[in-house]
Amino acid sequence: MITKATAFQVFFVVASLFLLSCDASDWPLFKKDASNSGISSDQAPDNPIILWSSDIQRMETTPVISSGRIYALAGNGTVYALDKEDGNLLWQSQLEGWVFQMSPLACNGERVFAATDSGFLAAFDSKTGKMLWEHSLTDKRFEAPLTYIDGHLYIGEGSAYGSGIKKFFCIDENGNECWNISRETKGYLWCGAAEAGEYLVFGQNDGRLLSVNRSNGEVADELRLNDSSRLSFSQERPGRVRASVSLNEGYAYVTSEFSAKEGFAWKIGLDQNTGKFEDHGWSSPVGFSTSTPSVYNGRVYLGVGEHGHPGALVCLNDTSGDLIWSYPVEAGVKSSPSISTAGRMQRILFTTAQVNGSVYCLEDCGASPKLLWRLNPPDDGYLLGGVAMSDGRLYFGTEGDQHYGKLYCLGDEEEKEAGGDWPQFHFNPQHLGYGTSTAPRSNITAWISEDIGAQPGSSVSVAEGKAFVNCISNITCLDQKSGKVLWIFPFNASGDFAFGFTPVYSRGRVFFTSNKTYCLNATDGSEVWSFSQPTGKFAIDGSPTIVDGRAVVSDWDGHHYYCLDEDTGAELWNFTVEGNAQSTPAIDQGKVIFGGWDWGMGGKIYCADIENGSEIWNLTAENSPCGSATIHNETVYMATYNFEGDGDLLALSLDNGTVLWKAGISPTDSTPVVVNERVYLCSGCEGFSKLVTYCFDANRGNLIWSTSAEENIGDWRCSPAYAEGLLFAGRPKFIEYAGTFALNATTGDIVWSYPEGGSSPSLADGMLFTIGGGRVYAFSD
Repeated sequence: MITKATAFQVFFVVASLFLLSCDASDWPLFKKDASNSGISSDQAPDNPIILWSSDIQRMETTPVISSGRIYALAGNGTVYALDKEDGNLLWQSQLEGWVFQMSPLACNGERVFAATDSGFLAAFDSKTGKMLWEHSLTDKRFEAPLTYIDGHLYIGEGSAYGSGIKKFFCIDENGNECWNISRETKGYLWCGAAEAGEYLVFGQNDGRLLSVNRSNGEVADELRLNDSSRLSFSQERPGRVRASVSLNEGYAYVTSEFSAKEGFAWKIGLDQNTGKFEDHGWSSPVGFSTSTPSVYNGRVYLGVGEHGHPGALVCLNDTSGDLIWSYPVEAGVKSSPSISTAGRMQRILFTTAQVNGSVYCLEDCGASPKLLWRLNPPDDGYLLGGVAMSDGRLYFGTEGDQHYGKLYCLGDEEEKEAGGDWPQFHFNPQHLGYGTSTAPRSNITAWISEDIGAQPGSSVSVAEGKAFVNCISNITCLDQKSGKVLWIFPFNASGDFAFGFTPVYSRGRVFFTSNKTYCLNATDGSEVWSFSQPTGKFAIDGSPTIVDGRAVVSDWDGHHYYCLDEDTGAELWNFTVEGNAQSTPAIDQGKVIFGGWDWGMGGKIYCADIENGSEIWNLTAENSPCGSATIHNETVYMATYNFEGDGDLLALSLDNGTVLWKAGISPTDSTPVVVNERVYLCSGCEGFSKLVTYCFDANRGNLIWSTSAEENIGDWRCSPAYAEGLLFAGRPKFIEYAGTFALNATTGDIVWSYPEGGSSPSLADGMLFTIGGGRVYAFSD
């Protein structure tokens, strides 16, 4: 028997297939995905500034993002494609449009689909902008988000001409009509569809919801929100549905509005085996709303307020529909909120619908929200659409008069000022191994430090114009531009290490663990606090990882990982592993990944909750997980070391630890780089196994390329770094390093090399930093 929960799991897998074809940081649909969740694991900026803006004729909708490009639909029907990093125009293509475009675009990676208020539907090549097909389907306007699922587009006719016979279409991605359903209705203004397994759920402006078989268009159910015979929580005057439906765990969420001050939020059960609505859920009087709800962690977020009226961002209890908190703002919130789950507490992004409107970022602190920031763009345009998120940046558009509007990109102030720091081991808590810095295109050195005893195998962290270096018995801080020594902090070093830790930077402080975990002032190296591991053991090779006010550290043969308060060093929790605790923890979506291992006896990979340290899952590994993981697109990538033969590169589900694929590699502790659907890592131990650098397909584990063993590029201690199509790796000389290599990331060919350095490179502000022979080497064009 298939239960409702099982049906939802099947639906979730099917719905995820589309997202697997694009990067996790993409935002290819109106609210990111076909369930209209509006939820992203990307970080929202802490201190945003405008990184770039681009003139768009006018813009009423949320932009979409795919494969490094951002796509926007202007009021006159022009489709724009811009580079999401710098806003440079890549192409623009004209589609017939009138003045107001209310249908956000959709993208499947290869094609961009657009629907306009003139009733046209078209497809464009996402890379070139060439129009692939165009159809005029209606004179009643398109005014709702396009939904793309499994090669098909879904959209209904708009509000033109009032009530009448209006159609809801299914069109395949080649422009062929698959089916349509006709209904007497006011239309589908802003009523986008959400996927529910084999069914679509969407609203009508008349206050009804429809559930339709998405394969053949057969109506499975139709529900009036005032039908008390079917809903125990029906409303006598529900008003119009002018919002898209979102789906979450077998429930449909939507809003309705009866007047400028009256309206409701709805949670309605849906049997995803039959497509029938069920009398489970609630309705909650929230006031006027055209906002599509986002549901996360037992809470429902939505905007309220009409144009010309005050508004609010509302948080409801998902179980009861009761109000938890409401954050009032100066104008109606007609947009649909976007949620960032990257931090310890979720952040909610939304816009206010008025001339000279603003973008808000709230943090949900439990009983109440906290305003993190509010940004008012410099033009006086009206803000109607929502916010798209990608790689720590936010994108939204404004509409001025009929001929003027802008598309904005927001990011952290530090990102623009520093040109891309490298604050932690392998760049960030997820250990992606690439940041925002450009790459040096030649082997020109900016400077070479004196022999400061820099630890081979460790990496250099860069922030505040400083480079922080592990020198075995002290931390040395160098000037980033000159290599001059600024300060030195001595510590009690362990004589037992392989490649040493990397000092990490966060909020004006430097952290590392030896016999103690130390927090230093980054300006002068003075001690702020220290934490003594209760076991009295040293950390061996593992570095701290800092995220959301927490530092997670280790004590090697003390068998523990500790979570400390970043500000005070107070212990928040600890976790005991079987074997040695050597990993630098990888952290994403509230989950911490690390390993425990014994000599020649394999070990375990663990996943713990960042909040309380409770175990979520563990996986017994055949070989030893001595190194550190990388987390990307809800997948954990981690190498295991075999002391008697080849090791493995594992791809695991972040959710439950299931092995997605496994590839044999030369033994290594290297932390992978994961970028552009590829996984890169170095491997091999000189004198014992071949030295190789690998490139694998991130989704399937297929080998794309590897360097030859004769080239000797790679080392078990070296974690590579990536920037602008180049992969940076090193060549060992027994325990030292004697070679830095820039490889073409597509082919593996050598672009440039240098006969020194090579230890776990890092990149910041267009400079490459690496260690060899006790020195730090800095490269820059």
